[in-house]
Amino acid sequence: MNKNILMLVLVAIFFVVGFFGFKSSLPEDKNKRVYSILEEFLPYTIEKRTGGLAIVYKDGREKEKPKNSEIFHITDRLDKEWGKESLRVDGNTLIILDKDKQELKRVELDTKELSWVKEFFGI
Repeated sequence: MNKNILMLVLVAIFFVVGFFGFKSSLPEDKNKRVYSILEEFLPYTIEKRTGGLAIVYKDGREKEKPKNSEIFHITDRLDKEWGKESLRVDGNTLIILDKDKQELKRVELDTKELSWVKEFFGI
């Protein structure tokens, strides 16, 4: 009886620890409509490779090949750094800028999208 209880407790602990490990490796939630528009302007792309995923920078820097468990945290960090430099909000309009601060595109946002942009990118 005690062995069965001990076994159940160990299995439960294993699942809880596994769940939190899985949850911590997931990327932050993104607004699908806004993020799909921004993807075109991000300074990198994700490339599938045999050993997982690689980050390919559009400016010619060397590919980055992080562990699969880290890639989403790295891309979230890159997105936020890029957003602080390349995004501006004017009322309900998101303005996307290039490296020289020239306007590339304007996107009208609803209240939910605007709040996601401000929260995710910290602008």
